[in-house]
Amino acid sequence: MNFGQRGRELLLDLKRSDWLPPYSDEGVRGTLEEINLHYGELSDHVNASAAAAAADASAEQSGDRSSRRKKDAQLPFESRAAVVLHDEAIRRNKRCLLAYHQYRMDRLRGLRWETTGVLPNHIRGLLSEAEVDFFAEYDRIVSRHCASIDLDLSSSQTPPEADFVEVRVLQAGLGRIETEYGGSVALDLGTTHHLPRGDVEHLIRQGVLQELNGEERS
Repeated sequence: MNFGQRGRELLLDLKRSDWLPPYSDEGVRGTLEEINLHYGELSDHVNASAAAAAADASAEQSGDRSSRRKKDAQLPFESRAAVVLHDEAIRRNKRCLLAYHQYRMDRLRGLRWETTGVLPNHIRGLLSEAEVDFFAEYDRIVSRHCASIDLDLSSSQTPPEADFVEVRVLQAGLGRIETEYGGSVALDLGTTHHLPRGDVEHLIRQGVLQELNGEERS
């Protein structure tokens, strides 16, 4: 048995990815199966030790000292080594599983603040069903909290350099937006606009508007 390999592969999969790799159902199932195998081996050794202890007690009662000494010299050492080995393998795989899922949840929490609750389709395909549900529930919790304090905490995560920003529309079908100054602007594909940052910050984070710097404006 290659101890801890499946859990290690899960973490390496995260390390090799630029953001998040597709959720590995096979890797998670394989790691859980490995845990169960180790648990079965550990249980066998524990049961064997318990049976040996019972035999020792029976031998002592019957006066068979030589039989008990032979078991004391061999079984305890072998059992202890095996029990420690399988217990450590179980703990290692559990840590790998927890680290794998915690890392992915941290990424999803960060994504919520970047996209203001919109889960892009190309990212949805990387997630498990449970992770999609987690993202939606986290978004609901954040949204309820923002509503309770009457403040959109995701509207601006960094201090703006200017009140207005130059943007280019990268996606069709965005329709019109009402600015904080009362104007209405049609966000047609390919057009550029000079708009209040607060009105378009969430669209920039979603990737449907591109913030233009000095060179891109010309």
